[in-house]
Amino acid sequence: MVRDRAIGAWVTAAGIGLLLAAGLVASGDATANQCASACYAAHNQCRIASKGSPSCDAQLSRCLASCGRK
Repeated sequence: MVRDRAIGAWVTAAGIGLLLAAGLVASGDATANQCASACYAAHNQCRIASKGSPSCDAQLSRCLASCGRK
């Protein structure tokens, strides 16, 4: 039960990281490469924390898609 909460906290933290990366791009403070790097870093953390959950891949796709928007 404690382990499940810890995994949930890591997945939540990874999601927040993805949102922050998307926010940086939306504000124009980061380049597309920096945004993509942040997306991949958050994805790696999500995969580690959730033991490879498919939801991490969906978050990565949304994050990368947001990098292309201005």
